[in-house]
Amino acid sequence: MKIYGLTGGSGAGKSAAAALLTQRGFGWVDADAVYRGLCVPGSALIRALHRAFGDILTPEGALDRPKLSQIVFSDPARLKQLNDITRPHIWQASEEEFHKLAEQGIGRILYDAPTLFQAGLDGACDAVIGVIARRETRIARIMARDGLTEDAAKARIDAQPDSAFYRARCDFVLDNDGSLDDLKAQVDALCRRLDGPQGRG
Repeated sequence: MKIYGLTGGSGAGKSAAAALLTQRGFGWVDADAVYRGLCVPGSALIRALHRAFGDILTPEGALDRPKLSQIVFSDPARLKQLNDITRPHIWQASEEEFHKLAEQGIGRILYDAPTLFQAGLDGACDAVIGVIARRETRIARIMARDGLTEDAAKARIDAQPDSAFYRARCDFVLDNDGSLDDLKAQVDALCRRLDGPQGRG
């Protein structure tokens, strides 16, 4: 079993890249989906987040993600605190998902985690794939996807690392500024590299 971290900033297009890679035989574990699954009323993670951040729960006791986002996206120290709290919970649950996929005979697994490096989980991966795009492209995508204002989209992006961060740290980089066909061509090239004698997979 090989674990490939998949990371990049909001609006870069990680989900599009992941979908293409799964079509080519990769398993996919989405850290954000794992996180949502852990944020059920009364869970250990919910209790820890409530203690740390205060009024961030819905009337039903579930996590109010927009409230939490407002707190952490504008404050790097609070974002780090969030990562420190969530990391052990998410990693344990993710490992369980990796093993389920491995039992199905899937040898390559994507670990889709936007804060992979910040959470210190890159070291648990065999290699890391970064997805990047220009700031303007990301702003437009976030506005269309999440219904945010331009200022809110810019604030989210400015709280995250830029493309240079991922270029410097990732083993492989997919530049997702063009069309879906452009991304497909890069994914195919990546798969050929991983299959070749110099590949890490």
